[in-house]
Amino acid sequence: MPTFVDPFQQHQAEQLLQPALIRVVDNLRKAMEASNWIGTYEEHLLWPEGTTDAEQEQVRQIAAQLEDADPETAQQLQEQLSHLPMPFPGYELRLSQGEHTQHIDVWNLCYQVCFTHYSPDTPAEVDSRLLDEVGDVDWLALDEKAHRLVQAAFAQLSQSPA
Repeated sequence: MPTFVDPFQQHQAEQLLQPALIRVVDNLRKAMEASNWIGTYEEHLLWPEGTTDAEQEQVRQIAAQLEDADPETAQQLQEQLSHLPMPFPGYELRLSQGEHTQHIDVWNLCYQVCFTHYSPDTPAEVDSRLLDEVGDVDWLALDEKAHRLVQAAFAQLSQSPA
């Protein structure tokens, strides 16, 4: 999960991430249709840096207890969870072509779309070209950038060893 230069950048990112995900997934679909790659999406949990195995297990146990908890117990369990690191979903596109398999990290691709020069090691800065003069999403600019980055990701697939 990216960090941000300032709270305003985070607000803008929250505005852009869902539309970026929509455009990235749509462009991935189109790229697969135009290629001989077969893709399936896989979800996995990404934990904040520094989360211990014990904390992960504790979150899993509490989440399992929540499924069958009465309202009072559920409130207590939610309170416990609020003090633990929480995972966020990671999405990966697993592509196969015969015996070759490649992976594309969908969220990483979305971050590349939303941010200028995205790197997980530095605070993210929103690509202001993706917003219009009143701060709304510029869907055309967003789609063009998503298309360009998805095409580049697919071009890399054909160049990288399986």
